[in-house]
Amino acid sequence: MPRQPKRPSSGRTKGRITAVQPGGDSAFTESLSSRLGKDIKPPSRKRPVQQMDVSVRYTYRAPHEVYGKSGYSVVSNDFLADVLAVLIAQHGMSPIQSAVLLWCIGRQREGWLRATHKKIADKLGVERSNVTRALGRLEGWHMIQRVDTGLIFVNPLLGFEGNGDVQHEVLDALRRGAPEGAFPELKAPPAPRSVQLELLADGEDDEEVDEEGRAC
Repeated sequence: MPRQPKRPSSGRTKGRITAVQPGGDSAFTESLSSRLGKDIKPPSRKRPVQQMDVSVRYTYRAPHEVYGKSGYSVVSNDFLADVLAVLIAQHGMSPIQSAVLLWCIGRQREGWLRATHKKIADKLGVERSNVTRALGRLEGWHMIQRVDTGLIFVNPLLGFEGNGDVQHEVLDALRRGAPEGAFPELKAPPAPRSVQLELLADGEDDEEVDEEGRAC
């Protein structure tokens, strides 16, 4: 559905200015003039307005300027702040696991990327076996999914390259026909036991420590 222009906050106009179908400046100007002519009341005369001239000026915003040529992805702020940052700080996620996840998010296009374990290892400068173990752990946390050899899918709720309409199409396709609860939600790992033990200095019980261990 075409987006409707924002209604002015002041003035004597009543009703809403509706968006018009694509037809160039003339179609938009004609429809806008007609609508305003019906809604605006003359300041002195009580007869309806017969004609109104409207000037339309378009203002385009510059695209985001980003590093490199790959553009940018929309990444969940809550995931970055409440999950990823906490896991890295508390050592619940190893450096290689976080590096592999960030690399996959940065290279996905509409959630998908083609990359072998060896390619990721070469890009990050680490052993291939470490990448394989990291991908397995990330898959267990429902952050990524290895669909086929060299084909990886990043959970679109975490990071997605593409507009919101495309993301909803991808999510709908994943959920369509699947049993209730089958779509994997984010399963963040708990804080490591070593961090929880450090919080027991004041004699708190395990349940209280577990809640603090997950807090930012």
